[in-house]
Amino acid sequence: MVSFIRQYQYNSDMAPDRMELQNMCKREPESFKEYAQRWRDLAAQVAPPMMEKEMITMIVDTIPMFYYEKMMGYMPLSFANLVFAGERIEVGLRSGKFDYPALMNWKPGENGENKKEGETHVVTVVPTRPNSH
Repeated sequence: MVSFIRQYQYNSDMAPDRMELQNMCKREPESFKEYAQRWRDLAAQVAPPMMEKEMITMIVDTIPMFYYEKMMGYMPLSFANLVFAGERIEVGLRSGKFDYPALMNWKPGENGENKKEGETHVVTVVPTRPNSH
């Protein structure tokens, strides 16, 4: 028995910790549900085990700003409810209910909005006073 414990001690030594969970982020092609599942799988390996409320609070701190802004007014009671809310935000984003080009892979030139070369976007004028020497 002791040899078994020694042989597999590295499993507990290599177990993920809370800091690793805090540093996770959603990958670009990953859906919210896929990210939440990947995050939850890693959270299940953390020792001591995390309580549901701690998991919810921690994952919300790791999600992209757009999701974070939408979820701040809603703190779910279960991890499953958090995933459902994230999926609803994602559906709203894809259906155009949210105007957030950074998450929709928006690029200048799409939707008939061509950027002309040399186009001026901002003009700044600084008033000057004549020198009165």
